[in-house]
Amino acid sequence: MKACKYLFFDCMETLIDLYKLPAIRDYAAWAYEGSGLEGLWEGLDEFFRYYLLSKQELGLRLPERSEYEMRGRFLHLVQLSLPDLSYEAMESTAGALYGNYWRNYKAGTYIKEDVKVILPKLREHYRTGVVSNFMVMGGIEELLEMHGIREHFDFVVTSVAEGWRKPHRLIYERALELAGVTPGQVTFVGDDFENDYLTPSEIGMQAIYLDRYGKHPELESRVTNYFELWQLLTSNI
Repeated sequence: MKACKYLFFDCMETLIDLYKLPAIRDYAAWAYEGSGLEGLWEGLDEFFRYYLLSKQELGLRLPERSEYEMRGRFLHLVQLSLPDLSYEAMESTAGALYGNYWRNYKAGTYIKEDVKVILPKLREHYRTGVVSNFMVMGGIEELLEMHGIREHFDFVVTSVAEGWRKPHRLIYERALELAGVTPGQVTFVGDDFENDYLTPSEIGMQAIYLDRYGKHPELESRVTNYFELWQLLTSNI
């Protein structure tokens, strides 16, 4: 590969993993179960129905690929399902669901050993940043801190902070602005084929697809773990 100045990393399933990849029902369960508010609904099935409806309605109202905070989804869910609550009670209920969701999400995260070993080595040779879709304000930063790797990155760009989610070009442009580089000086590393490989390539970045599960064996610019990433990136050093 051509030499580059900056590495941009996706976060979830690239730097930080979940013990269990969630289905959409899991997101609702993380908010509902253990919240202390379960009695407001007939059960998880009813809560999940309103979760899906809230997601759908907000998606129809907003521009394509725009982003909002997950708390807004829970607030809309409460407004739909518990219309007789006061506004203050709706806000409080949504906040409690959001807090419970985030506690459960964090508890299910970990870092693979190859990431722990190789990331500090890459930092010795490259400037690095994180460019991630996420719906919890400050959440990626908190996860990076929690797992002891925040220090390896110059900046973090998230969809919830920027208002647009990958593959919208504005989120990549914001990262380039913070890095002070052109697309040709960046290599993007991530596990999402469209967001982390196709779109960065279209913008003019080099891209490396993290293909841990063999989804795209036809790609030349792919690795299955961070040890292979290290070999590929340092072959020209």
